[in-house]
Amino acid sequence: MQAMAATATAYVFFGSDEGAAGSAALKTYTELTAGGDGWGDETIDGAAATADEAVGIIQRAVSGLQMFNMFGGRKVIWLKGATFMADTPSGARSEAVQEALESLVAALQNLPNDTYFVLSAAEVDKRRVFFKNLSKVAEVKEFTKIDISKPGWESEVAALTLRMAKPHGLTFDNDALDLFVQRVNESTRQIANELSKIDVYLGAERRRITLPDIDLMVAVSRNGVIFEISRAIEQNNCRLAVRLINEQLEHGEQAVSIMRAAIVPTVRNRFCARLLMDAFSIKADNYRSFEAAVNKLLPQDRKMLPLKKDGSPNAYALFNAARTCGKLSLKKARRDLQECATADRLLVSSQADDRDILHKLVVSLTAPK
Repeated sequence: MQAMAATATAYVFFGSDEGAAGSAALKTYTELTAGGDGWGDETIDGAAATADEAVGIIQRAVSGLQMFNMFGGRKVIWLKGATFMADTPSGARSEAVQEALESLVAALQNLPNDTYFVLSAAEVDKRRVFFKNLSKVAEVKEFTKIDISKPGWESEVAALTLRMAKPHGLTFDNDALDLFVQRVNESTRQIANELSKIDVYLGAERRRITLPDIDLMVAVSRNGVIFEISRAIEQNNCRLAVRLINEQLEHGEQAVSIMRAAIVPTVRNRFCARLLMDAFSIKADNYRSFEAAVNKLLPQDRKMLPLKKDGSPNAYALFNAARTCGKLSLKKARRDLQECATADRLLVSSQADDRDILHKLVVSLTAPK
């Protein structure tokens, strides 16, 4: 591997997606150190439990930057996984830490020739003066996690997963990708770990990931359980849906949260998908053609559809719902939606047992007619 053409002497990678920031820092560090003798390269652990520890770590980085490589040639220092740049008592709130960080900025302004610095961190208090000054002397890049509280997050995570799977030569069946997305959610680090695990499991002879592979190899996260409840309802598997709901209730989850996170979106999406197929003859054979057809709808016809944060229809969720509709009639889909509304009102305004309300609703939703 050839060393990267250095357009800067300092690089900072941070953000809520700590895995992505760390991967970008590792890539840059690897490129900067390629072809060197290794004597001038150093990795400094940035984890600090106290402000004093943070100051000591920063001072070590500053000292390293101010010294030449004793054998000449390139020198690269990576301050890895810094925990002291966030708004915490052991971090950016401490005046001592702020002063130490300013001394780091000063060192970066006067680096010896052929000396490079890489910093990776999770949270950074961007309001502080040290960050504004750091941005002037370093190439700074922020990595933000996909917001899974916003509609349309599934398509973003799916696209990220496919990009990360490509270097492994891995591809997905559609239903396998859907389940993978819902189980891992937005964590880049978890996506990378799960893909590596699946890569080893499949072996060199098979590169296509199927639904049974995901069921076997990928653990269900807390948010993933919500999807499992939705999936059970879509498959008319009343027994499984009830069992999963009971498990969530026993773990302290609120019934109304289960209703609004797992049941209502599923029923709403199935109603909208059925309406699209019946009223507008939109087929769910191919996602791209489905998305294009949905986006061509007139504004008044798109008002009832779930929207993404940019205001466009959440075609990915509707496409997945359309593929599970099967023989579901528009009449039943409408009735299911009405029953959800009734159950939701009962959960917040009646003295009826929450578990009983959810059980009765699931039985009705998964009934054939």
